[in-house]
Parts: sequence; structure tokens; C-alpha cells
Amino acid sequence: MSEALAEVVADIDDPRTVAKVLEAAGADIEQPSESSTRQDLSTLFERYLSRRSNRSPSTVAQYKRTIPDFVEFAEEESATTTADLSTEVIDAYVDELQSKYDADSTILTHTKNVRAWLRWLNRRDLCDESVYRILDKEELGLSPQARDEAIPESEATAILANLRERRRGSRLHALMALLWIAGPRIGGVHSLDVSDFDPENREIRFRHRPETATRLKNGDEDDGTTGDGERNVELNQEAIEAIALYLETSRPDVTDEYGREPLFATEHGRACRTTLRRWVYRATSCRWASNDEQEVECTGDCDPDSDICSYSYYPHAIRRGVIVNHLSGGLRPDIASERFDVSVKTIRKHYDPRTKRQRKDDRAEAVRSCWVN
Repeated sequence: MSEALAEVVADIDDPRTVAKVLEAAGADIEQPSESSTRQDLSTLFERYLSRRSNRSPSTVAQYKRTIPDFVEFAEEESATTTADLSTEVIDAYVDELQSKYDADSTILTHTKNVRAWLRWLNRRDLCDESVYRILDKEELGLSPQARDEAIPESEATAILANLRERRRGSRLHALMALLWIAGPRIGGVHSLDVSDFDPENREIRFRHRPETATRLKNGDEDDGTTGDGERNVELNQEAIEAIALYLETSRPDVTDEYGREPLFATEHGRACRTTLRRWVYRATSCRWASNDEQEVECTGDCDPDSDICSYSYYPHAIRRGVIVNHLSGGLRPDIASERFDVSVKTIRKHYDPRTKRQRKDDRAEAVRSCWVN
């Protein structure tokens, strides 16, 4: 290598660019061995941490709080080395964060730290660029502006009424009608095919199909996980009509790369999770808000058909509102657990709106019905 070339290469930080420069100059480049791309994730995190010992204590503490959680999740997904990292693993991790945390700001803290680590790995040719790109803030559709509390029934029904009147049969109408009555996670919506919608039996079917790139959070009963996310969910007439009209008039006639017909689609195939989240933000923006909504004021600076405004709800806020609404209507927690694929313990801790006295009265009524007079 000439001295001039060495000086040029010395000023380049990106290893990939260095390799391209050397290749163009005709220099011999030693290709990374297979073993170099199969390094242990836990070991690499410790190395990453040691290289950032000069960061502030709070920043280092944030690394220690967030990145090991990802490493543990990846190991549960059988990804223990850098060679096992894939976009499927990252998408599943995002779904896990969505179901675990309500606030966009919390999810953003986890994803930005993991993204920085994955980018550090990529600069060492240990993972593909597409792996960390998934965790871009814009790609995930994250916004601290989005509301993460449970959407009230009055607000949800007002939004649906406006959509029904002004965007009847649109993808926004069909998606919101499904979310409000069935309360699925975004990962569950992403997994749906046209054939999973069964209007004759008034139901939507959620199925775990990892072999063709759609997964449910709790898998199925045969995949070795502790849960079973597969289930058939009853729909009301409004949801049935909204989805049926969407399929008849609005859904693009496309298949995904596996030949499946996704229920929610764009002209390019299955709508990804990020796209679905953005549709939720759009559908719950100020354009479709209730006229008597007083809790949040929109500045009017947003484009409610493309931006996240201060009215927008986070997708999990819809799910929380649905579960709370069903429980308030008298649905038993054990039945809600099956319908919404969430443990009874989690329901009682985060969703059940009843007071201890109301719970006691409900138990007493059930117990008395079992007594022999």
C-alpha cells in the first residue's frame, strides 16, 4: 500500500468504505471469516460497554438497563450470536416492547440504545445494516406526541362514527373498527390474511405463521412457548361491515412474497407494522376527533392525514381502551384473557377498572348462584 493511500484510508471511519477504497486500489483485502460473524452477543455487549466507559454514569446505566433486555430477548428467539441477528428478530423485539410498554418515549429509549449497539456491530461487519435500520425512530413511527393512555369509549366511538360517515370502507375505517372491537396487538393485525376474516361465522382468526414471516407474540401451543396466541375472535356487525366493504372497494389486489393475501395491504404487499401504526396515528388525529373533546388542543400545525398531531393515540392505547371497556361491561377477566391474549394477572394489574368492592360483589354473586337453596 502506498503512503498516499494509507493517509487517505486513515481519515476514513467506516470500515466498509475503507474496504471499497482498498479494493478499488487493487489492494489485497482479507475477508472476514465465518467465525468472525458468529460472536456471542453478551460478550460483544460487554466489549461495547467497556469502549464507552467515558460516558456519563446515567448514560452507562441506560445502556445496562436496555441492551441486556434485548440480548435476553434475542436468546429466547434462538439468536445467541451475531450471525443469528435478522430483521425478523428485530421486528419481534419491537412487538415485545409494544406489548410491554405504553409510552412511545419508553420504547424510544430502548430502541435507540439497541440501535446504537447494532450499528456499532455493523461497523465491524458483524451484522447487516438492515438489522439496525429497522429501529429508526421514523421507521417505527414513534412520537412522544402520541397519547398513550387508554382511549375512552366516547372518543373511540366518535372517531369510528366520523370515519364511517366520511371514509366508509377505507383502510382506516376497517382497521379502527377491528382494533376497537377485537383489541389485537399490531403484530396480530400484521399477521392477518384475507382468509382469516370469516363474516359468516362473525369472526377473525389469528394464526402464528413464522415460516412465512408473520408471528404472534405468544406463538402457538406447539412451538414450545408458554402461551398460545392463536385464537378466533368474535366481531360485531360494524366491524364485519367495515372490513367487508374495505375488501370490496379499497384493498389493493396484491399478495406478499409468500403468495399470501394480506388483509391489510398497500400496493407493494403486506402493510408492515410501521405502516399500520401510522394508519392508527392518522385515524385518531384531530381530523377525526370528537367535536366535544376538550382534554387536548391541537395547534393546527399538523397535517392530520400524514403527521402525528397532539390528538393521535398510540396503537396500544386503543388495545388498553378496548380491554377496559369490555371489563367495564362485565366480561370476566379469565374470558378477556383468552380473547385478548393477555394473562389474567396482567389484566388485574393494568386493565381491570373495578374497585375491590366491585370485585367482591361480582364474586359474591357468582358464589351465591352455586349454593344449593
